[in-house]
Amino acid sequence: MRHGSPYAPPVVTEKPQSKPAPRKPGPWWTRRPDWLPPGRVRWLAFILLLVLAFLGYDWFRLSSLSSYRYAGQGWKFPTQVYADWRDYRVGDHVDATVIQRALDRAQYRRVWKIPADPGQYRIRGTAFEIHLRPFTYPDHVERGSEVVMDIQDNQVASLGEGFAEPGPRGLLRIDPEILGEFSDQERERRSYIPLAAMPRHLVLAVVASEDRRFFRHWGLDLLGMGRATVRNLRAGGVVEGGSTISQQLVKNLFLSRERNVWRKFHEALLAVMVELRYSKEQILEFYLNQIYLGQRGSWSVCGVEEGSLYYFNKHVQEITPAEAALLVGIIPAPNKLSPYRDPEAALARRDQVLVDMVECGFISKQDAARYRQTSLRFAANAPPTTRAPYFVDYVRELLAKDISESDLSARGFSIFTTLDGRMQEEAERIARAGARDADARSPIGGAERSPAQASLVAIEPSTGYIRAMVGGRNYAESPYNRAVDSRRQPGSAFKPFVYAAALDSYFSGKRPPITAATLLRDQPDTFQTDLGPWSPKNFENSYAGQVTVARALARSLNVATVRLSQMVGLPKVIEMARSLGIESRLRQVASLALGTSELSVLELTTAYATLANGGVRVPPIAVKAVLDRGGNVRWSPRREGRRVIRPETAYLTTILLEGPVIYGTASAIRSAYGFMRPAAGKTGTTDDENDAWFIGYSPDLATGVWVGCDRNRRIGLTGTAAAVPIWARFMQVALQDRPFRDFEAPEDVVDAWIDGDTGYRAGPDCLHVMRAAFIRKTEPRQLCPVLHMPFWSDSLAADSTGNGEPTVPPDQAPDQEPPPSPPQPTSEPPSGDAAGAGGAGVEPDNTGQPGN
Repeated sequence: MRHGSPYAPPVVTEKPQSKPAPRKPGPWWTRRPDWLPPGRVRWLAFILLLVLAFLGYDWFRLSSLSSYRYAGQGWKFPTQVYADWRDYRVGDHVDATVIQRALDRAQYRRVWKIPADPGQYRIRGTAFEIHLRPFTYPDHVERGSEVVMDIQDNQVASLGEGFAEPGPRGLLRIDPEILGEFSDQERERRSYIPLAAMPRHLVLAVVASEDRRFFRHWGLDLLGMGRATVRNLRAGGVVEGGSTISQQLVKNLFLSRERNVWRKFHEALLAVMVELRYSKEQILEFYLNQIYLGQRGSWSVCGVEEGSLYYFNKHVQEITPAEAALLVGIIPAPNKLSPYRDPEAALARRDQVLVDMVECGFISKQDAARYRQTSLRFAANAPPTTRAPYFVDYVRELLAKDISESDLSARGFSIFTTLDGRMQEEAERIARAGARDADARSPIGGAERSPAQASLVAIEPSTGYIRAMVGGRNYAESPYNRAVDSRRQPGSAFKPFVYAAALDSYFSGKRPPITAATLLRDQPDTFQTDLGPWSPKNFENSYAGQVTVARALARSLNVATVRLSQMVGLPKVIEMARSLGIESRLRQVASLALGTSELSVLELTTAYATLANGGVRVPPIAVKAVLDRGGNVRWSPRREGRRVIRPETAYLTTILLEGPVIYGTASAIRSAYGFMRPAAGKTGTTDDENDAWFIGYSPDLATGVWVGCDRNRRIGLTGTAAAVPIWARFMQVALQDRPFRDFEAPEDVVDAWIDGDTGYRAGPDCLHVMRAAFIRKTEPRQLCPVLHMPFWSDSLAADSTGNGEPTVPPDQAPDQEPPPSPPQPTSEPPSGDAAGAGGAGVEPDNTGQPGN
């Protein structure tokens, strides 16, 4: 059909449809996100999912409470650093005053009745009755025993356990004193104590005062809230809170201090969840260890244990009901109600807590009246201080290599160090006095610009334990640890390494061997070095001409020592120093023998301690162990003592080093300070008299002392005048309760008395006799044939070979029998040596460095 036919259907032309107008958006609560399917049920499902996620997050946070006690998660516990403890056994030598001082330092209280509580002791005649505190050691857990210790004639006569019928006990260990703490910026002092270890009257006081219906509600006490509201309305202000203990706990741990409806709702929800997850006893334990109880300087006092120590200087197990009531009474406002700020308000709160306990039926009215009449003695409100601060810093730097800083600051570790608290206290006192004395006696002056400093390190040779460390005169003025971080020239204190290397040459086959009787040429001379000609000088240009090895070290003769170092070889000297414990850079120059390479007090004392230990080197140890809050060992040192030199060499060097103490530059140790124990050591003074040293040791303790100025100010004093007095005074106190013990000679070593002038075996006419040690069959046999002058001259006209080789007395024939030993020689020092503390300018320690 063609288009346009009358039978064709009409053509319909479609008009374009217009787009509907956009709908206006409704309120926000009617909007649906594009990613959410339509439907109200799914909206409800989404809201339910959010609620479950919220509750799940809170439930997860509450689960961390169970780990707070040991892991320290959530709560931050400062790490405590302890001094070393001491074990007392039957037969040990100890004075009763030493035991009493140890108990007082550990804050035990002396009582006059039988000690009923931990932390108390009584003295009955010669016996100590001690109620020990519970304490966890790295190797032992003390449960809080009753110990009876009887001391007779300065000796532990018996040790028993139990006051009524004492049974046998192996040892007594008094809990060590705290040296300091590591904390983060929040500085919270907290010690976690289990509920079972808290006194019952403290727990009842908290329940009566803070939440009477604690054991009858599920986190929310509607009755208590209503009662508090009524009382607050009547008083026209807030006089009573309606929060339960559970609410206070979650508020302090998980919520902010902001006051609004949402926070109160969240607090109530968390309180119910806490009740569902934990027992009432657990909640009380968390609460009592968490509450804030005051401010001690910049530290926040948290938990009843720290609160008890702060206010009463008692552990929480030891507080009385009256003291417990006061501690609980200040919980609502610790700073406002502090007995240090408002004693009347604090006592009024105590009385109110006692009334609450009576109303709850926990105590009788008679008991409450008696407790109100009890006078309370508060502890001194001093901020916590760090004892041995230089040493504590050294411990922190040491442990930071293996333990993160955050863990050291907030995990509540217990760090058990090797420091002896009594020795440390004396070392600090003596070092400070010695530095002041150096300023007063210095002929140069300048103390007002740069005061003299003194550092000291004491090491136990057999164990490597650092028993005392002083890094300077005043930590508050300068925390720089001069005992560890400062490196200065030791002067003649380095010479023993030269002599040890020489004496050890016997074992390398050198013949004739170098012994204490070997003669050295001590005359002005010039040595060719890589830096050009060098002419070392003796002190005050005094020379012996020809001198024995023993006398050369005792009198600290520089030229003789340099000649000996060239005979041995500087590589051997450096090898010996490295073996003994020197780790700093040693320059292989001729002046090395006179101590021109810079060393620290710690490493130099470690090297001398190796000699004292018979050639067995034990690295210095500052920390015995680190325990976590569960009592598990987190860190312990590697104990790797190893023999580095032969015991014969160590003993020969030790006897040689007795010379300076008996006859030479350090003789004031005996003549002026009365230290008569076996001792060996060496003074040291730099060429410019900027640094004064004395490093010495007995069989039980090696101690190094340095005196000088930070800005290299010349103090004008020798090691004899500045360092020896500090060493002698410290060692006298440090070893006062130790038995006398001499250095033990190896089997193949013999002692002999020799003439200090000639090296022959001393005869009856010899005036200056020295004790020396020799490898068997190398000792001199022939009696001294020389007619001696009536005094010890410093300018002997002895012959010299002039070839740099040692001159051996013609008397070392092994087939001759040794003559009988001469009488005991006098310990009077030779003419011209130091005879006392005031011997400034008598020590021949000029190093005479090349180019000077």
